[in-house]
Amino acid sequence: MDDRRQHVYPMTFWGLMCLHAAMLAWGAYRHSPTMDEPAYLAGGLSHWRFGQFELTKVSPPLIRLVAAIPVSLISHEEDWGNFRVGPGIRPEHAVGHDFQIINGRRTFWLFTIGRWACIPFSLIGACVCYRWALELWGIRSAWCASLLWCFSPNVLAHGQMLTPDIGVTSLSLAAGYLYWRWSRYPSWAPAAVMGAVLGLALLAKTNAIVLYGVLPLTAFYSAVSRSGHPGTKKLLFQLAASVTMAIYIVNLGYGFEGSFTQLNQYQFASTTFRGAEAKDIGNRFKDTAIGAIPVPFPKAFLDGIDLQRRDFENGHGRTMTYWRGNWYNHSWWWYYVYATAVKSTLGILMLVLLSCVIPFTITKSTNSTAGAGGTAPSFRSQRGRWFATCGRLIDKDLVCLILPGLALFGIASSQTGFGHALRYVVPAFPFAMVFASGAVRSEICSRAILNLAAISVTWHLCSSTAVFPHSLAYFNEVAGGPIHGHAHLLDGNLDWGQDLLYLEEWMNNHPEAQPVHVGYWGTVPVEKLMPSEFSNLEFQPQTDDASPPGKSGWYAVSVNHLRTDFRMGRKKYSWFLTRQPDAMAGYSIYIFHVDGQTNDD
Repeated sequence: MDDRRQHVYPMTFWGLMCLHAAMLAWGAYRHSPTMDEPAYLAGGLSHWRFGQFELTKVSPPLIRLVAAIPVSLISHEEDWGNFRVGPGIRPEHAVGHDFQIINGRRTFWLFTIGRWACIPFSLIGACVCYRWALELWGIRSAWCASLLWCFSPNVLAHGQMLTPDIGVTSLSLAAGYLYWRWSRYPSWAPAAVMGAVLGLALLAKTNAIVLYGVLPLTAFYSAVSRSGHPGTKKLLFQLAASVTMAIYIVNLGYGFEGSFTQLNQYQFASTTFRGAEAKDIGNRFKDTAIGAIPVPFPKAFLDGIDLQRRDFENGHGRTMTYWRGNWYNHSWWWYYVYATAVKSTLGILMLVLLSCVIPFTITKSTNSTAGAGGTAPSFRSQRGRWFATCGRLIDKDLVCLILPGLALFGIASSQTGFGHALRYVVPAFPFAMVFASGAVRSEICSRAILNLAAISVTWHLCSSTAVFPHSLAYFNEVAGGPIHGHAHLLDGNLDWGQDLLYLEEWMNNHPEAQPVHVGYWGTVPVEKLMPSEFSNLEFQPQTDDASPPGKSGWYAVSVNHLRTDFRMGRKKYSWFLTRQPDAMAGYSIYIFHVDGQTNDD
């Protein structure tokens, strides 16, 4: 590659960063607050105002603290009337609801600037993808990895929100990269830095806790596999120092609130921690030998893990899982595998497959060259080369790349109490993106493979861009696209209450559409936040069951309601599934025109 091209690639990368940031900023501006965002923003504001972390403690505070900074600096109203504390209590959604009501229409702008504050987390992920792929396979792979990140529909979907999913995804990838770099050049300073970043990842979301074991182990394996490492004892001391630094950062992020509280002083709500004998609240460790052990994490952090565990246990099957048209009171280990298959672009799936196959093709090419003299290789020689090829797939570098991603995916898949949005496994995706970028590595000489990889990258870009800015509703072509996504999955995979502003836009453009009956699925109080001139809105649709509605007019119904979502106690709308929508607001609100004289159509 000539010098001019060596300079063009990095310059183009920074242009890509600007484009990615602009796409996220636009999506953040155009979408209404989703199901969990009001709780997160209210929690972040409470942390800054009261200096404590009780509200929204189900998740660590880093991302919502960042989101709340610009909101706290401009004019807004707060209502803490529903703010209560106590074991097992989760008031964040009620407080978030009150925050929206008291701020009225200004709510949409407050969430926009809160979302904008979180965009840098996605840019961090793009930069780490670029750098890691560059050091593994060269500039061509670096460019490919950054494209996969910047145009991933799942990154675009969650990167435009103030939820913690992209924050933990980027910081987990950064921690993985730094541990891998340390394994190549071990020293004390990098050990401290990688520990700090690992701590920030856990401050973003608790699923990063699996990395506290996986990253040191993979880095240690990679380091001792290299010649010239400084000695096993020194490596172990540096890794221990990195984990200690990570724990310190987590405590620092909480202001050391309740740090080192003895285990027997907690009150737990989950069966895992309170024990099966306790009815609601308890502590199975209270009278045990380990009960006196001080927990080296903030109290709110462990309380949050307990609340999450209670949710995942799904006692009595109260939380339902939707899959392919039916509701279940449990999930399956393969649920997120299926969700990944239908919500990832076919282009990136093809690139991952190519990256798995390429080491074998390289070895095959080498073997063919070696056998050009006409002597066929022996069986023992062929077997030795096959094992050497397998070693390419599990070598010291790829272990640091593959195992953390599998661990992050596996910890979410192991929670089979319920299955919801793909966002629970998104932290594993950038590890797959860097791996997939190996399909265009510089050592590949096969024109056919490079052409197939180029087609896959182009497919990835075009498929994702065609749906943007409605990236949350993305489903690939095999799944039927976002229009047919509700036949596969619901909730945060398709309809998270994000398209209310698009419904407002449609109504502005169609003043003749009256009356409009709205069945909206989301936390935004529609009757308070919609403009007063839309007096034709009726908020209680006339459908009591699966029969036709009793009134003529226009019906705007969220997809979750079409599929009889079990929450919110709303009425059934399944009759509308027999009709083609006359219009759509985004991909999550279907709009139907019903003539009272054709109810049986």
